[in-house]
Amino acid sequence: MLDCLAAKGIPVAGKRQWGGVAVTTVAVAAAVAHVVWPNLEIDTITVVLLVVALLPWLGHLLDSIEMPGGWKVKYRSLEQRQDSVEQVATDATSTAQAAFGAAQVDDSPTMDTVRQMVEEYDRLWALPRQRTGSAEFDRLFGAMVAVVPKVPDFDVDRAFGSPADGARLTAFAYVYGRPDPARLTDVVAAAVEERSPVVQYWAIRTVAVLVEQTDVSAVPEPVVAQLRALLDRLPVDTARHAQLAGVLQARQEALLNPVTR
Repeated sequence: MLDCLAAKGIPVAGKRQWGGVAVTTVAVAAAVAHVVWPNLEIDTITVVLLVVALLPWLGHLLDSIEMPGGWKVKYRSLEQRQDSVEQVATDATSTAQAAFGAAQVDDSPTMDTVRQMVEEYDRLWALPRQRTGSAEFDRLFGAMVAVVPKVPDFDVDRAFGSPADGARLTAFAYVYGRPDPARLTDVVAAAVEERSPVVQYWAIRTVAVLVEQTDVSAVPEPVVAQLRALLDRLPVDTARHAQLAGVLQARQEALLNPVTR
C-alpha cells in the first residue's frame, strides 16, 4: 500500500523510473551482446532491442511505435497494463498482510483489546519512516477485523465519530468483518470525510466489500456521486485512487452487463 508510505514522506514516484532503468539496461546489454557475438550480425533483432531500450524513456512522448516488419507497440497500453498488474500485486500484499494479522489474535477480545489496537496504531504512526511501512498497518487492520466484530459492547457509530485515527480504523474493521449493505451510505460518507490516508485506504476497501454484496441498481445515485467526487480529489498515483476507480468501474460494468438469475 503506497499511500501510508507517501503520507510518512517516503517517495513512491520513482519506482517506475527505476523500472525503466532496469528495462533499458537489460535491452542495451542484449543489443551489445548481439553485436559483438561472432556468429551474429546487426539485423532487425538488434534494432528491435535498441528500440525497446528506449521505450521506457519515450512513454511521455509517444503513444505507440512501429518496429521493422510492422510490429507495433502501443506503449501507453503497456504502461496501463503495468499499472494494473502492480495494483493487483499491491492489493494482494495488503490483503495477505491483513490475513496474517488476523491469524494472530486471541478468541475472547474485550474493549481493552480494542484500545490496545488503537494505541498500536498511534505507536506505528509515530515511528520514524525508516522503521515502519504499510505491512505493519495491514497486519494491524487484519487483527482488528478478526477482533472488533467479536467485542459485544463495541459501538461502531461512536468509533466512526472518534477524533482518533486508530479508533476510526476499528469502525471500518468492524464493518469489513461484519459487512452489512445497509451501512453503505454511512460508510461512504465516512470514507469521503476520512483524513488519514492509511484509514481511508481501508475505508475504500470496506466500501468495495459492501458494494459487492449490494444490488448495483440499488446503490443510491448520491452515494455514487460522492464516490466519484472523492476519486477526483485523490492523487492518481495512490492505491486509494486505484481501489476506488476499480469499485466504480465494476459497478458500471455490472450495470451494463446485468447477471440474469
